[in-house]
Order: sequence, then structure tokens, then C-alpha cells
Amino acid sequence: MNNTITVLPIEEMRIVKRIDLLTQNKNNIEIRIGFIVYEREFSPDYKFVEKKKDEKDFLYLSTYPKQEDYPSDEIDELILSSIKNTFSNARIHSELLFSSFDTDNLKRLIERPNEKANFIVRPEFYGQDLAFLVGKSFNAFFKNINVYVDGSSELIKHLTFNGYCKFENHEEVYSRLDKIKFL
Repeated sequence: MNNTITVLPIEEMRIVKRIDLLTQNKNNIEIRIGFIVYEREFSPDYKFVEKKKDEKDFLYLSTYPKQEDYPSDEIDELILSSIKNTFSNARIHSELLFSSFDTDNLKRLIERPNEKANFIVRPEFYGQDLAFLVGKSFNAFFKNINVYVDGSSELIKHLTFNGYCKFENHEEVYSRLDKIKFL
């Protein structure tokens, strides 16, 4: 085992999002049956939430970053809401991929059995002029993603996660989703 921690080059640093698939067991206790992991790159629009200088006291600095400090945008919300259509209690957790230690932990996390699931996003036609839409075809976004198993894989087989985005910008949303690296 290597005892050296190497800080990654800035261009390799990422935000790792893990969405826990939660359900109730027969004793009505919430359990995680699996999870989905994806990476996001930093950008001028996707960065940590900045706090005012006067809010940066010792306690804040000693616990930074908190979950609410991590970036989140409409793409993260779309992914989570799509999963919540099937697992209403799903939760998201963010971590910084900062060093070789974090990279090793991520590799260990996803070195487990997994099942393939469909992730589909379609434009929402609500509020559109139906006469304008008749006979026209529109693309949907489709991606196979891994659902990592906690326990029995029978609980997560053959899953499809469906989401909807605004009709007006669905192609832009698909383009942004296509850049997401699902692990």
C-alpha cells in the first residue's frame, strides 16, 4: 500500500456526485440498496459556493467544504429528479476528487457488482402549441449507466430513470448531459 498522497493537477480535479438509492426494508427502516456515481468538471459556472469573508470563521474553515458549499446546477437537479421518479427518497452526496487518495477511494467504491440502467431525458411538451408539434420528431437523451449494488442485485435490475427538461432548450440540456461522466 502506498503511503504517499499526491495532489492532482488542477485540470484533473473533479466533483464526484454519488446518488444513494434508498428504500424501506420490511421493518420500515430506510436502507441503501445501491448508488450511482458521476463526475463533474469545474468551470466558471460550476464552482464551489463562495462565502463572504466575515462568514469564514474557524469553525467554517475547519469543516470546509460542507455539502451546501459544493456546486449544483440544473443538470445535477435533473439527474437527481429523474432518479427520484423511481426512488423518491434518493439523496445526493458530493465529494472533491483532489488527490491520489481520493482517486484510490473512488476506484474502491466502484469495484463492486453493478447493474446497467437506462437514463432517459425527454422534452416536456406541456404548454407547447400541439398543432405545431403534430408530425414532428424530437430526440430524447439516452445513456446506459451503472447502478452499484449494496446487497442483492435483484433489487436494482432492469431499472429505467426517466426525466424531463424544458422543450425550449432540450438540445442544450442533452449536450450538457452528454458531457457528464457516469462511472
